[in-house]
Amino acid sequence: MRRDGRLEEEPYFPTYEEVAAEVLESLERAGLVVQDVGHELEPSTGERTFQCAARLPGSEPPHRYLANIHFHWDALLTYVGTYGPGSECELYHDEGDECSHQHAHPAVELVGEYDLGDGGYPLRELGEVQAWIDTVEGLLSRSLPAQEGRVVRLGLTVKDGTVFVDRFAAEQVWYLDLSEPPDLDSICQTVQATLKVTPSLADRLPL
Repeated sequence: MRRDGRLEEEPYFPTYEEVAAEVLESLERAGLVVQDVGHELEPSTGERTFQCAARLPGSEPPHRYLANIHFHWDALLTYVGTYGPGSECELYHDEGDECSHQHAHPAVELVGEYDLGDGGYPLRELGEVQAWIDTVEGLLSRSLPAQEGRVVRLGLTVKDGTVFVDRFAAEQVWYLDLSEPPDLDSICQTVQATLKVTPSLADRLPL
């Protein structure tokens, strides 16, 4: 018997509900308050999307510093989660034919997004942008040291000839290999550590 309750010879593959529940439980184990949990289902394809927001406890509303967590569960994952690992073979080839597609491990992208500043700030000069990004990268490296999948996003709008910063955000992507139980506790602890350093950006950015 495996630690997840499955028989030893049974290949591991979680359902959407299991992954979503584990994300929520791991966020709570990391000491975060979870809110705005949502599940979207596309009936014609079986594609599903999970999303929620997480924040540090004790903060007063309105909650400016949130981590928006989401992942997309495509139609093939729904199929395999329903009928079990190996069931996708019949979608690709006849029984007995050489099987090559199963060498690829099924995975989902778990995304954490953090708003770093309010929109509507007029951009005086382009050089400001690089200085902001350097500041953000320096602070986030405390909680996400040398990790791939982190990006900083800057949205700009133009109104009456003036360029405004519409959105300033950081994003981290984790690739969850579904052939083994994913380590969501360490991911959610990273989310908690990131939320702890995010407020310090308010003193470093004019946003």
